[in-house]
Amino acid sequence: MKIREYKQDETPPNKLVTLLRRNYGEGKNFNLFFNDFTKSFSFCANNENVLFHPFAGYVEEEMQAHIALIIDKRLPTGEAFFGFLEIPKEVSVFNEMWRVLTKKSKSLGINILKGPVNGSIWHQYRCVKETDESPFFKSELPSISYYYNFLSSINPSLEVRYYSAYREKFDTTMQMIQIGYEKFTSLGFSIKEVKNMMAEDLQAIAALSKTIFRNNWGYTELTGKEFLQLYSSEKLDAHLNKLYLLYKDKDIIGYCSTVKEDNSTIICKTIGLLPQYQGLGLGNALAYKVHFDAKKEGVGKIIYALIREGNQVKNFPKDDAVIFRRYAAFEFKI
Repeated sequence: MKIREYKQDETPPNKLVTLLRRNYGEGKNFNLFFNDFTKSFSFCANNENVLFHPFAGYVEEEMQAHIALIIDKRLPTGEAFFGFLEIPKEVSVFNEMWRVLTKKSKSLGINILKGPVNGSIWHQYRCVKETDESPFFKSELPSISYYYNFLSSINPSLEVRYYSAYREKFDTTMQMIQIGYEKFTSLGFSIKEVKNMMAEDLQAIAALSKTIFRNNWGYTELTGKEFLQLYSSEKLDAHLNKLYLLYKDKDIIGYCSTVKEDNSTIICKTIGLLPQYQGLGLGNALAYKVHFDAKKEGVGKIIYALIREGNQVKNFPKDDAVIFRRYAAFEFKI
């Protein structure tokens, strides 16, 4: 296999597209995945804050493997992301791609690599650690399970773990969190469902996200332009089922969104709350509203997407939820 760095355009090269279709083209949500992949690639290739170094492995000029070094200037000095990882099930190929990546990284003063992510943690791409083999849902970026085995075998200094779960019966859950929902309205809190995303809503969510997630692993603060590129109102209107904004009096202090997977299934996305309002049961109030609306509309299944282990809504019942996928991201000292 010949490995070489290539000069990228703003969109993935045709040979990489062919590789992606070969790996994931049969998935029911491939087009959504590919659209997001293309946006992520463009984010790296056309960004004044990012130095992008993609590498491809070729056999007789057919691309068989891919990996990229993503140096975001907003990360601490000496740190970078790696991502856009596509590797055949051959340990020797992975080892050689990793050798090339780390050699390039060291030459540019990088000693810590985080990933695999496609662009940044705003385009999170996680290795699948365990799965029940159910199809990947919308907003869940597909991955091949042996990637986890490859990456965990080269002594990561940190493993960041996530999972996705689902629930098909909501009554017990709703009973346990209903008290918080009934109480919070008397304290000046309210929930507004946004049907059509406006520019001011996006700006409010961008401001909230900076405060809520700034201490997360691998966090980079997006510019206003970058945030709007990733979360345009057109994209959100096309993907979202509902967006809930949580208010204290007239100020937005949190949010939660759902995505429609099919006629009987919705995906519950991140519940975000400003730090000073966490631990008060407000996350449960948002969760109750999601479940209440889902039951009223005949939804039979709720997927709780990509939850970081140990980072759960306080007192939210989870014993009857079925975990169907576990993931990991890694940090390496090179």
